[in-house]
Amino acid sequence: MSKIVLTGINKYYGTNRVLKDVDLTIEDGEFMTLLGPSGCGKTTTLRVIAGLEKPQSGSIVMDGERIVNAAESFFAPPAKRGLNLVFQSYALWPHMTVFDNVAFGLRVKHTPKDEMKKLVESALSRMQIGEYAERYPSELSGGQQQRVAIARAIASPVKLLLLDEPLSNLDAKLRESMRFEIKDIQKKLGITVVYVTHDQVEAMTMSDRVFLINNGVVQQVGSPLEIYRSPVNQFVANFVGKANFLKGTVSGGRISIAGTNQSVPYSGKLSGNVVLTLRPENVKIVPSGGDLTGTIQNMYYLGDENDCRVDLGGVSLRIIADPHSFDSLSVGQKIDMKIQDELVYADDGKDDQYKILT
Repeated sequence: MSKIVLTGINKYYGTNRVLKDVDLTIEDGEFMTLLGPSGCGKTTTLRVIAGLEKPQSGSIVMDGERIVNAAESFFAPPAKRGLNLVFQSYALWPHMTVFDNVAFGLRVKHTPKDEMKKLVESALSRMQIGEYAERYPSELSGGQQQRVAIARAIASPVKLLLLDEPLSNLDAKLRESMRFEIKDIQKKLGITVVYVTHDQVEAMTMSDRVFLINNGVVQQVGSPLEIYRSPVNQFVANFVGKANFLKGTVSGGRISIAGTNQSVPYSGKLSGNVVLTLRPENVKIVPSGGDLTGTIQNMYYLGDENDCRVDLGGVSLRIIADPHSFDSLSVGQKIDMKIQDELVYADDGKDDQYKILT
């Protein structure tokens, strides 16, 4: 296992600053996911950890040893960092069998033949692809090729495993099963994993903690539960999960919702202009006496949920209703709604960076 500490990492491509004073501590044996939209800096962060990119400033310490000190132009090469990397494209040698692909790194290290055979067979067994040892990559499905890439990464003893969007080329069903397999392998081997994805479901289901980044700036680091329930700004609330953002004004213990004649109770400390943030699943339809009233505009039956759009009288609200309610609700129907949980931010006028909630 490995503990990694990044401090003050800045990375430029020409004049474009893609990482901005990034600080991050990844604990021994932790599954840390680097999450964010395309071009946010998550893959660059991974590549800096791997030694494939050199930051212009900052330092990285791994297991107490400094592997990057930009101020002294010291950058330990990737081969000296005790890590393995799984690429999005699998990066398998097409002219080699599955066995030889998995054995490649061990051969480079001049591992004795008997030991190499044992390590390769163990890795293939862990990934449940032992029967494909003599096949070539072109004879495998995408999911099987991904298993080969992971088997190669875990064949030799490794303390740190880096995965760069390894499931992005797989279909939805296969991605779901591979999420559980990768997490299971990490637990069994007890290794530290740094995993890059733009998929919030992957981040929420696999991670011990999530590192959320946007435009090169760290937005929030925390457990999936913390990220979801206590997002520090609108970007986090909107990127992880679904959310409604209703602008309003605090007055007399209530928030008046802009664009409507409705208001909801508020017992917090903020005053003036605020943003009321509601997760769709936290707004429940009730027979009467709700916090809000509205008219159903549209309904979308998704099997496990009933996704509704409700007009509050000038502002649209998204709610997730019980799927069994689909037959009892209809477009144009007036409903009462009770708010079960809410987030309230001070409105600083910037659409994606509302101040910390209270």
